[in-house]
Amino acid sequence: MVSFPDHLSLLTAWLDHRARIADDIDRHLLNVQDKAAGRNRDEAALARLLDSCFFDRAGVPRSVSQLKGQLAAAHVADGFEPVLLERQRHQFDPIELVFRAYAHWHHHRWPGRNGRLAFAETVYAVFVLRQLELLSLRIWDEGDADAGERLREIQSVLDRLNGVSAAYVFVRDARWLLQTAQGALTRHLSPYFMIASRISSSLTDGERLEAHKAGVTLAGGHLRSQLRYRAAETGRAPDDPELLAITRNSNSMDAALLVWDLVPVLVAYKESCAAPDRDRRVALADVVLQGVSADPELFLTRLDVLGPCTVIEDVFVERSSDGTPRRTPFGAAHLQHVARYRALIAELAGPLGEDALTLSTERRSYSPLGISYGFCADILSHMAIDALHSQSSFGLSLEDMFAAGSDNDASRATRARNWEMRPTGDGRREHFEHSLAWAAEVIERTRTAVTHGVTHATQTASRQSTGRLFVVPEARARSSPPSGAVPDGVVAAQEHCVTSDLQRALATGATAFPKSQILLDRKEGRFLASAEIDGKWFGVSKVLLTACICRRKAALITDVPQPVVDILRMTCPELLVISD
Repeated sequence: MVSFPDHLSLLTAWLDHRARIADDIDRHLLNVQDKAAGRNRDEAALARLLDSCFFDRAGVPRSVSQLKGQLAAAHVADGFEPVLLERQRHQFDPIELVFRAYAHWHHHRWPGRNGRLAFAETVYAVFVLRQLELLSLRIWDEGDADAGERLREIQSVLDRLNGVSAAYVFVRDARWLLQTAQGALTRHLSPYFMIASRISSSLTDGERLEAHKAGVTLAGGHLRSQLRYRAAETGRAPDDPELLAITRNSNSMDAALLVWDLVPVLVAYKESCAAPDRDRRVALADVVLQGVSADPELFLTRLDVLGPCTVIEDVFVERSSDGTPRRTPFGAAHLQHVARYRALIAELAGPLGEDALTLSTERRSYSPLGISYGFCADILSHMAIDALHSQSSFGLSLEDMFAAGSDNDASRATRARNWEMRPTGDGRREHFEHSLAWAAEVIERTRTAVTHGVTHATQTASRQSTGRLFVVPEARARSSPPSGAVPDGVVAAQEHCVTSDLQRALATGATAFPKSQILLDRKEGRFLASAEIDGKWFGVSKVLLTACICRRKAALITDVPQPVVDILRMTCPELLVISD
């Protein structure tokens, strides 16, 4: 059990002893020039040293030693277990910062005490911020009733942490911590939906909205980054079907959570359209557009495939005691969110198109739509490493890097340029890019989709015979469907069926996959449906949605086991045609 008050008291004690703790960090971890410790790459040993600077600090109550590691352990117990046991990239990790400092100072010049202390303050701020992130996910441990008050207590500690100097400000708003705390690359996906449900069901309206806005902004930025990198790696256009199939297939969870966060933001945007506050309307429109720009076709013009693309079978579907598939509570909630999103985006297409045009014609030197960075933690790490390179923070926080155009555009552009040019220890550039050309391309594709695509997406009658998924169940003879059962020009999509049964693959044209890969893909939400039959797995890949359905081609798959057909009826009912 995690005691929220005890951890809050511990954080307060650390703030009371900030200067002494920073001095300990310098003495034990940074003042190691020409010493063996300066060449130490034992992460566990350095982590113990850093922990001792906080938990064994003179003046900090001895009783707090029992709190060491509790927040991290509770985070893993919630299901946020890293993919691998060792430390991962894309984590905002103070030990990684110490390693970076060693490498930088060995290559350049080891700083004197004042320089080391300045970086020790950075390490201190990152360590405390990480504890605040983890504590933000504990506000519901004792019930939802006081969750908002606990979040406000975290805000008070965050304000005090940030009050010393703008150079050590990473995040200003505790509601953003609810999003940054969750991290990336975990074994399980259900914990993310648990947090999303808790945010939606507790807190005040304003607190919920800000948390949802942060979710939209960060998910949209991550998805755009993935698309940008994939496009650069493959040399394909960002709207190339094969490229989209790859990115969508690996980002089902992010896209699903984006829908959950977009709904309350769209509700607020709808209200702002009827209010005289033009600035609020434009600010909300900017957040919405940052979200849907991650994939304009999926979120604006092909709303019929949005639900199937974002379903995560492992989280949204379960089987009852008699084997009948049914939706889990998360699955039922997702169905409602998708339906609500589709209705809102169709209703608000007009004003969104107007605001998109306004935003696309603004002249800027910086745009959050133009940054590519991987994960949110990568941006936070860049902010921390600024201190190593004696580069100004310009007083900019994480939120500022995603805000709509403002007076600090020049500072944001300079900061992004510094990050883009920053070398790594092995001579390569960091995984960061800012491109106004990319931003212009993103906003143009998004604006076009908003103004021309939504109306088409709501007109499903014209796609009664195209863009559908025709399925021949296994119970039928393994032969061509009877005449008239499928339209002319149907595309065979059997390669998008995967099975661990080699004999089935050879007999039907399905793709043979090892069981371990199918189970991994299932956890990542890469199937429309899957099932284990007599010890062998069979799944239908979501790739066919982009490869066929979105290209308005009727797709045909055959020899589909009945348990898989039953799940397909739940995950893509609008697209499905069963050949009886």
